[in-house]
Amino acid sequence: MSALDPGRIQDELPQLVDRLAPEFARLFTYFRIPAQDAEDLLQDAFVLFITKRRQIASPDAWLIGTLRFRCLLYWRKRRRRLLETVDETLLMELAGGTSPRQENDDLARDLSGAIGRLPDRCRSLLRLRYGLGCDDPEVALRLGYSPTGIRKIAHRCLSALTQQMLAGGYPTAAMPPKPQPSAQPGAE
Repeated sequence: MSALDPGRIQDELPQLVDRLAPEFARLFTYFRIPAQDAEDLLQDAFVLFITKRRQIASPDAWLIGTLRFRCLLYWRKRRRRLLETVDETLLMELAGGTSPRQENDDLARDLSGAIGRLPDRCRSLLRLRYGLGCDDPEVALRLGYSPTGIRKIAHRCLSALTQQMLAGGYPTAAMPPKPQPSAQPGAE
Protein backbone atom coordinates (compact mmCIF):
# COMPACT_ATOMS: atom_id res chain seq x y z
CA MET A 1 0.00 0.00 0.00
CA SER A 2 1.59 3.34 -1.03
CA ALA A 3 1.69 6.54 1.03
CA LEU A 4 -0.70 8.14 -1.46
CA ASP A 5 -3.25 5.36 -1.26
CA PRO A 6 -6.64 7.13 -0.96
CA GLY A 7 -7.81 4.70 1.72
CA ARG A 8 -4.76 5.33 3.86
CA ILE A 9 -4.98 9.11 3.51
CA GLN A 10 -8.71 9.01 4.26
CA ASP A 11 -7.96 7.19 7.50
CA GLU A 12 -4.95 9.33 8.37
CA LEU A 13 -6.42 12.83 7.91
CA PRO A 14 -9.22 12.62 10.52
CA GLN A 15 -6.74 11.20 13.04
CA LEU A 16 -4.30 14.03 12.33
CA VAL A 17 -7.02 16.65 12.64
CA ASP A 18 -8.20 15.24 15.98
CA ARG A 19 -4.69 14.87 17.33
CA LEU A 20 -3.43 18.29 16.20
CA ALA A 21 -6.59 20.39 16.68
CA PRO A 22 -5.36 21.95 19.97
CA GLU A 23 -2.03 22.85 18.37
CA PHE A 24 -3.78 24.34 15.33
CA ALA A 25 -6.01 26.41 17.61
CA ARG A 26 -2.96 27.59 19.57
CA LEU A 27 -1.22 28.69 16.36
CA PHE A 28 -4.28 30.57 15.11
CA THR A 29 -4.65 32.29 18.48
CA TYR A 30 -0.96 33.14 18.69
CA PHE A 31 -0.92 34.63 15.19
CA ARG A 32 -4.39 36.22 15.65
CA ILE A 33 -5.74 34.68 12.45
CA PRO A 34 -9.46 35.42 11.86
CA ALA A 35 -11.63 32.28 11.89
CA GLN A 36 -12.61 32.41 8.21
CA ASP A 37 -8.98 32.83 7.17
CA ALA A 38 -7.80 30.14 9.61
CA GLU A 39 -9.99 27.61 7.87
CA ASP A 40 -8.49 28.55 4.49
CA LEU A 41 -4.94 28.29 5.82
CA LEU A 42 -5.68 24.88 7.31
CA GLN A 43 -7.20 23.66 4.04
CA ASP A 44 -4.14 24.89 2.12
CA ALA A 45 -1.86 23.04 4.54
CA PHE A 46 -3.84 19.81 4.12
CA VAL A 47 -3.83 20.08 0.32
CA LEU A 48 -0.05 20.46 0.44
CA PHE A 49 0.14 17.56 2.88
CA ILE A 50 -1.79 15.29 0.52
CA THR A 51 0.34 16.24 -2.48
CA LYS A 52 3.65 15.86 -0.59
CA ARG A 53 2.70 12.96 1.67
CA ARG A 54 5.22 10.59 0.11
CA GLN A 55 8.11 12.89 1.11
CA ILE A 56 6.91 13.61 4.67
CA ALA A 57 8.57 11.62 7.44
CA SER A 58 6.72 13.17 10.39
CA PRO A 59 3.19 14.31 9.49
CA ASP A 60 2.56 16.04 12.82
CA ALA A 61 5.71 18.14 12.74
CA TRP A 62 5.31 18.86 9.02
CA LEU A 63 1.70 20.06 9.38
CA ILE A 64 2.47 22.26 12.38
CA GLY A 65 5.54 23.75 10.68
CA THR A 66 3.67 24.33 7.43
CA LEU A 67 0.75 25.95 9.22
CA ARG A 68 3.10 28.18 11.22
CA PHE A 69 4.76 29.23 7.95
CA ARG A 70 1.35 29.89 6.35
CA CYS A 71 0.35 32.06 9.33
CA LEU A 72 3.55 34.12 8.96
CA LEU A 73 2.91 34.54 5.24
CA TYR A 74 -0.69 35.55 5.93
CA TRP A 75 0.37 38.60 7.96
CA ARG A 76 3.23 39.49 5.63
CA LYS A 77 0.81 39.58 2.72
CA ARG A 78 -1.71 41.64 4.70
CA ARG A 79 0.94 44.18 5.72
CA ARG A 80 2.28 44.35 2.19
CA ARG A 81 -1.22 44.89 0.80
CA LEU A 82 -1.84 47.67 3.30
CA LEU A 83 1.47 49.35 2.41
CA GLU A 84 0.75 49.07 -1.32
CA THR A 85 -2.69 50.52 -0.78
CA VAL A 86 -1.31 53.44 1.22
CA ASP A 87 1.29 53.94 -1.51
CA GLU A 88 -1.40 53.96 -4.23
CA THR A 89 -3.71 56.15 -2.13
CA LEU A 90 -0.93 58.64 -1.54
CA LEU A 91 -0.10 58.75 -5.23
CA MET A 92 -3.76 59.20 -6.19
CA GLU A 93 -4.22 61.94 -3.62
CA LEU A 94 -1.16 63.83 -4.72
CA ALA A 95 -2.12 63.38 -8.38
CA GLY A 96 -5.65 64.63 -7.70
CA GLY A 97 -7.60 61.35 -7.95
CA THR A 98 -11.17 61.15 -9.14
CA SER A 99 -12.82 60.57 -5.74
CA PRO A 100 -15.63 62.89 -4.62
CA ARG A 101 -14.40 66.21 -3.27
CA GLN A 102 -15.41 65.56 0.36
CA GLU A 103 -13.62 62.21 0.33
CA ASN A 104 -10.49 63.85 -1.11
CA ASP A 105 -10.58 66.55 1.55
CA ASP A 106 -10.92 63.99 4.34
CA LEU A 107 -8.11 61.86 2.95
CA ALA A 108 -5.86 64.89 2.42
CA ARG A 109 -6.46 65.98 6.03
CA ASP A 110 -5.76 62.46 7.33
CA LEU A 111 -2.60 62.14 5.21
CA SER A 112 -1.39 65.58 6.18
CA GLY A 113 -1.82 64.82 9.88
CA ALA A 114 -0.15 61.43 9.61
CA ILE A 115 2.77 62.80 7.57
CA GLY A 116 3.17 65.63 10.08
CA ARG A 117 3.76 63.08 12.86
CA LEU A 118 6.53 61.31 10.92
CA PRO A 119 10.27 61.89 11.46
CA ASP A 120 11.87 64.61 9.32
CA ARG A 121 13.62 62.16 7.00
CA CYS A 122 10.34 60.42 6.18
CA ARG A 123 8.52 63.70 5.60
CA SER A 124 11.29 64.83 3.27
CA LEU A 125 11.40 61.52 1.42
CA LEU A 126 7.62 61.41 0.93
CA ARG A 127 7.53 65.05 -0.19
CA LEU A 128 10.27 64.44 -2.77
CA ARG A 129 8.94 61.11 -3.98
CA TYR A 130 5.23 61.90 -4.17
CA GLY A 131 4.94 65.66 -3.95
CA LEU A 132 7.66 66.53 -6.44
CA GLY A 133 7.65 63.26 -8.40
CA CYS A 134 11.35 62.48 -7.92
CA ASP A 135 12.50 58.96 -8.70
CA ASP A 136 14.48 56.87 -6.19
CA PRO A 137 18.00 57.78 -7.37
CA GLU A 138 17.16 61.49 -7.28
CA VAL A 139 15.60 61.19 -3.81
CA ALA A 140 18.72 59.37 -2.60
CA LEU A 141 20.98 62.06 -4.06
CA ARG A 142 19.00 64.96 -2.57
CA LEU A 143 18.78 63.36 0.88
CA GLY A 144 22.32 61.98 0.92
CA TYR A 145 21.37 58.30 0.99
CA SER A 146 22.84 55.42 -0.93
CA PRO A 147 20.90 54.84 -4.16
CA THR A 148 20.84 51.10 -3.39
CA GLY A 149 19.26 51.60 0.04
CA ILE A 150 16.63 54.19 -0.77
CA ARG A 151 13.90 51.65 -1.51
CA LYS A 152 14.26 50.13 1.96
CA ILE A 153 14.13 53.58 3.55
CA ALA A 154 11.06 54.46 1.46
CA HIS A 155 9.42 51.21 2.53
CA ARG A 156 10.12 52.04 6.19
CA CYS A 157 8.66 55.51 5.72
CA LEU A 158 5.53 54.09 4.10
CA SER A 159 5.27 51.62 6.99
CA ALA A 160 5.52 54.48 9.45
CA LEU A 161 2.88 56.42 7.49
CA THR A 162 0.60 53.39 7.52
CA GLN A 163 1.05 53.02 11.28
CA GLN A 164 0.23 56.70 11.76
CA MET A 165 -2.87 56.42 9.58
CA LEU A 166 -4.11 53.40 11.53
CA ALA A 167 -3.24 55.00 14.88
CA GLY A 168 -5.19 58.07 13.81
CA GLY A 169 -8.28 55.93 13.26
CA TYR A 170 -8.11 55.51 9.50
CA PRO A 171 -10.22 52.40 8.84
CA THR A 172 -8.50 49.47 7.13
CA ALA A 173 -11.87 48.64 5.56
CA ALA A 174 -11.61 51.88 3.58
CA MET A 175 -8.57 50.47 1.85
CA PRO A 176 -9.58 48.14 -0.98
CA PRO A 177 -8.05 44.64 -0.85
CA LYS A 178 -5.57 43.61 -3.49
CA PRO A 179 -6.57 40.69 -5.70
CA GLN A 180 -4.84 37.45 -4.69
CA PRO A 181 -3.13 35.21 -7.22
CA SER A 182 -4.91 31.86 -7.49
CA ALA A 183 -1.82 29.70 -7.09
CA GLN A 184 0.09 29.90 -3.83
CA PRO A 185 3.63 28.63 -3.43
CA GLY A 186 4.01 25.60 -1.21
CA ALA A 187 5.82 25.42 2.07
CA GLU A 188 8.88 23.27 1.73
